[in-house]
Amino acid sequence: MTNSRITAKTFMFNDLNRTNNDIPISPIFIMGCHRTGTTLVCRILNSHSRIEIYLETHYYPIFRRNIYYCGNLRRSANLICFINELRNVVRGQAIFLDMELPGTDDFLEALVAPTFEGVLETLLLLYAKKHGKVRGGDKTPQHYEYLPEILEKFPDSPVIFLMRDPRDTVLSMQRQFGTNIKGATLCWNEALYSYQRATRPVHLVRYEELVRRPAEIIEEMCTFIGEEYESSMFRFFDKTPEQIIAQKGGKLLGPVDSGSVGKFQEMCSTEIEQIETECAAGMQLMQYPFSKIQPKVTKKSEIVPPKKQNFLGFLFDRLRYYNWNFSRWSHGWRRWKFILKVRTRYLLALGPLRKNW
Repeated sequence: MTNSRITAKTFMFNDLNRTNNDIPISPIFIMGCHRTGTTLVCRILNSHSRIEIYLETHYYPIFRRNIYYCGNLRRSANLICFINELRNVVRGQAIFLDMELPGTDDFLEALVAPTFEGVLETLLLLYAKKHGKVRGGDKTPQHYEYLPEILEKFPDSPVIFLMRDPRDTVLSMQRQFGTNIKGATLCWNEALYSYQRATRPVHLVRYEELVRRPAEIIEEMCTFIGEEYESSMFRFFDKTPEQIIAQKGGKLLGPVDSGSVGKFQEMCSTEIEQIETECAAGMQLMQYPFSKIQPKVTKKSEIVPPKKQNFLGFLFDRLRYYNWNFSRWSHGWRRWKFILKVRTRYLLALGPLRKNW
C-alpha cells in the first residue's frame, strides 16, 4: 500500500534557491522528533562544500514565545536589544561549536531584514560564512512545533523532516534523556501530526531508509535542496567535532550503519505494547509493522492532535533531562534569564501602555 500523503510532500527546489552572490541563499531546516537521526543528517549535509548547518539554535522554542515583549524590531533600539539577547543565549552554543560569536555590528551589517525571521537567517548565514560556506541552515528537532509558521515565513527554504520507528525512538529518548514512555510517545505523535499538517511539500526522511540505503537517500536530499551530490558527504565522520561526539554519541564516529534499527526488541513486551497502543494510528500511517496484534484505530490513517502530557509528568521528564548535567542547566539558565530580562524591560518601558512598542 502506498500512502499518497507521505510521497506527495516531496518536490525539488533545484534552481529556486540559485541566486546572485550578493543575495543570501535560503537556509535549510532539519527537524523532527528527538532521536530520529536529525544530527546524523546535519553532519552529512555539513560535509558538503557549500553547506553548514547550525546545530540546534532552539530559535523558535526560546524566542518566538517571547518576541512580543521585545517590541517592534523595525525600531533600532528594540532590534539591537534583541540581537544582543540572542547573542547571550547562543554564547554557550558558540563555545560548544567552537565558533567565534559574531559581534552586534557584524550582525547589523549582514542583517537580511529587521524581522524575527531576518535575524535568524542572518545568524545562519554568518555561521556558514565562518566555516567558509555559502549556505546556512538550522537543525533543531523541536522546530516541528512551528512548522506551519516556518513554511510560511521562509517560503523558499527546503525543510527536511525526520521520522523513525516510534519504538526505537522511545528507547533512544529513554536512554539519552530519561524521558518516560508517555512523554516520548507524545513527542513522536506531535511530530507526525505536525508533518501531516504541512502547508507545502517537505522532504520526509525515514531513519531506517537512511541507514539502509544511505547513498540513495543522501542523493535525494541533495536533489530536494537544489545542491549537487558530493561523495565527501559519505565521510562525514572524518570531520565530526569531538564535543558533538561526546554529546550525541559514538554513532557519528563511523560510517552509517543499521545497527540501531529494531533495538526496541530489548525492551519488555509491556513497554512495546504501550508504545504501539499510544502510536497506533501513526504506525499504521507510516506502515511500521506491529509486533503482535495491531491495536484498534478508530479511523484509518487519521492523525488527531495528541493529548498534552500532564504537568507533573512534564516536570519529572524535564528534571530527568537536566539531571546533574551542568551544560544543560547552563543552557536552561540562559533561556530563563532572557525571558526575565525582556519581560522586565517591557514592563519598565510601559510597553502595555504604548501602541508602537
